[in-house]
Amino acid sequence: MILVSLDDGSSIVLSKAVMFFGRGHECDIVLSKSRKVSRKHCCIAQIDDGYLVRDLGSMNGVRVNESKADPELPLNVGDELWVGDVGFQFRPASANGMSIQPSQELAPEEENPKEKQVNPLFLSMDHPVAIPDESQDLIIEESIRQKIIDVSEEEEIIEVGEEDIIED
Repeated sequence: MILVSLDDGSSIVLSKAVMFFGRGHECDIVLSKSRKVSRKHCCIAQIDDGYLVRDLGSMNGVRVNESKADPELPLNVGDELWVGDVGFQFRPASANGMSIQPSQELAPEEENPKEKQVNPLFLSMDHPVAIPDESQDLIIEESIRQKIIDVSEEEEIIEVGEEDIIED
């Protein structure tokens, strides 16, 4: 079986029983172009004659067609798989590794798969997090520093009014 990118048409051959997808270099399929993909986002496992996708706790989720993998869903020929905002179509592979188009009944052709947009309802907005590129250093700027002064009950508090302010 193969996954065909909905973006550029490139193919990924599912050559192992379990394949990991994510931005991390330890994954079998590294999806480094999207900030919506977690370091270890999901895996696809072959079980007997079938395949399933399992979300590994990603922030932006995994979907098969319009169903969210919570935590897993089966994959069938012609299904659209979304890893965060990266889309694929699940297809059988021919003997030479090239894609075999699914029949019209399994997956009707779309006018232009490159224009396919991710439904924003499927992206988590509970805790949006900006993820820096791994090649860049993360710099945190401190813009405001708050100081908390503890005033004990024993200390005298002096109130200052406007008449006490001296202007030059």
